[in-house]
Amino acid sequence: MHRRARSILRGEQGLSMILVLCIGALFVALSAALVYAASVLTANANRQLLEQEAYQLATSFSDVLEGELNNKDSSFAKFVNEQFMFSQSYGKDIYDLESQPKEFAWKPKGSQPDGGAEAITVTLRRRPGDGADKLNQTANSDTASALLSEITPWEGGEGRGGMEIVDLQLDITVTVTKNGESFAFTRTYDRTVKYDSDGSQAQSNKKFPKVYYTINDSTTEYYRINDLRFYAVGVGEKTIDDNNISSNRLTFHCDTSQQPDSITYTRGAKQSTGTTQE
Repeated sequence: MHRRARSILRGEQGLSMILVLCIGALFVALSAALVYAASVLTANANRQLLEQEAYQLATSFSDVLEGELNNKDSSFAKFVNEQFMFSQSYGKDIYDLESQPKEFAWKPKGSQPDGGAEAITVTLRRRPGDGADKLNQTANSDTASALLSEITPWEGGEGRGGMEIVDLQLDITVTVTKNGESFAFTRTYDRTVKYDSDGSQAQSNKKFPKVYYTINDSTTEYYRINDLRFYAVGVGEKTIDDNNISSNRLTFHCDTSQQPDSITYTRGAKQSTGTTQE
């Protein structure tokens, strides 16, 4: 009887020892899981902090470029207006097709300052604007008074300072890299231009505007003196009235081979962001 009791007790002690070992192993596993979860949360928090820092640097640099873009005397604005938005070197058919991207990369020399970026890349991309078709327009009026009413707004009204035309769009993408995190921030700008349309002194003082007209299929450039009186170099003066309007189809042109007289940039609706891990 005593032997049997001792045997039972020994068996229960063995079971207790196994149970204690199992519980211990469970606690070890739980501890390891908690440590792993904490490390994952810490890593995610650190990454989010780096993304936020890269985001702030990218948007701040974008703000600086926006100010430079509308300062016509800045080197950035001069490059954009006189070369990138003007030259076919970055893509032919400026007012029909999107350009190839133009990229500028910058890396600091020496040690990186606290809070600074490891690298900044600025990418420019050009595309036709919503008003590009207004650079060339053909009149369809059938009376002289209607024709004058039609073309007057094309020249910016009675003052003839030029119609506002959104001829192009510009994407500026700033990519900032910091501690292995890269953040790209893109803003799209509508470019609004005006071309001087006042041809009142074209005949008398040979002061030609940047807007001209062609008649029918001719390439001869006519400048509007006033009302429906036009002047072309080497041809002379021409007046359109009710008697000849049907045989003189008038087409308005902005001379895009010259720089506009006024250029302004405003933010468009398109904006995008993105992050990548290196």
